[in-house]
Amino acid sequence: MHSLNIRIVYLIILGIFICVKAQFTLPGEPVKDALFLHGFVQSNNTLKDCVFRPANAKDLCPDSGIRFILYTNGRKEVVDQSQTDWLRQSIWDPLKENMFLVHGYAGGDDTLPINVLRDAYIQNGSYNVWMVDWGELGETPCYRAAVHNMRAVARCTGEFISSLRTVGLPTDRLTCVGHSLGAHVCGLISKYVLFRMHRIVALDPARPLITPQVKLNIGDAGAVHVLHTNAGHYGEGGRGGHVDFCINGGRIQPYCENGEIDAQLCSHIWAVCYMAESLVPHMRKRAEPCSRRCPSGPRPGLGRIGIPVFMGQDTPLTASGSFCVYDNYTPYCPKKAGDIGDVRCCLKAPEIE
Repeated sequence: MHSLNIRIVYLIILGIFICVKAQFTLPGEPVKDALFLHGFVQSNNTLKDCVFRPANAKDLCPDSGIRFILYTNGRKEVVDQSQTDWLRQSIWDPLKENMFLVHGYAGGDDTLPINVLRDAYIQNGSYNVWMVDWGELGETPCYRAAVHNMRAVARCTGEFISSLRTVGLPTDRLTCVGHSLGAHVCGLISKYVLFRMHRIVALDPARPLITPQVKLNIGDAGAVHVLHTNAGHYGEGGRGGHVDFCINGGRIQPYCENGEIDAQLCSHIWAVCYMAESLVPHMRKRAEPCSRRCPSGPRPGLGRIGIPVFMGQDTPLTASGSFCVYDNYTPYCPKKAGDIGDVRCCLKAPEIE
């Protein structure tokens, strides 16, 4: 019965990605406007329904389209932004580090792929996990609106973090982890706070329609770590942080090729699974120093002498430069019953009996 349930989950995931791929083949619709990273809810919106928030509006925040959800100690609480003393009365654990997770286009608190990472942090149990849910401002087919709204999301998130700071939330160890557009939101938050962001982890930061004014850059936090899985297509190419990880060359993931899923989109999404995997000590991947830009083609010479580092959650804050990781297997995919991982990170149904 357990094996049957796992296979049902796999078929659902496969159906999701078939729907995703279809979004890229709509006649006459540019790829950048069809980017769609989940498939549980097919939007009935049209371009006329797109919402554009003016980031400099006086009374922008709090915004009804931006929610904050806290997960800690096995519990969940939606933030009541109308209560100035909410933090002291909440489930927040002052003994744990604070991780802010920001999804990308067509995302939300409980949508793929960000919920895979959310659940991995919750399972780890060492963190206060703050989900920034701005799904109403980045729904399909409104990619242009989503890019525009990143500033508004960053401003409201920055103001929210600042309000928490005034009532006791420490920011000296605060980390923002963002996928796709969410990576740039993490960077933009730094423009709306009066303190220096501690660390940003950017999971294949989005490339389409991103201008220098909103692009994540190395000055946005004390440490900016970037994981490249689809550089130059849906993800940004070139260096973007103090540390840049080139995974399997950084462009196309080998397990995404020759499958039923769009290889570019698959590669872009699976950055989340690499980050989730890094939360498990025995699953962390060691990265070797390599050339300044992500190398292409078969595994080349690494081209740089230096000390290897762990990729993801445990990357040293003192690390710098480009690092390469080579692994042909889907990350964070459980191979058998009892293994740590998430079946949503598997491209094929695992043989679990």
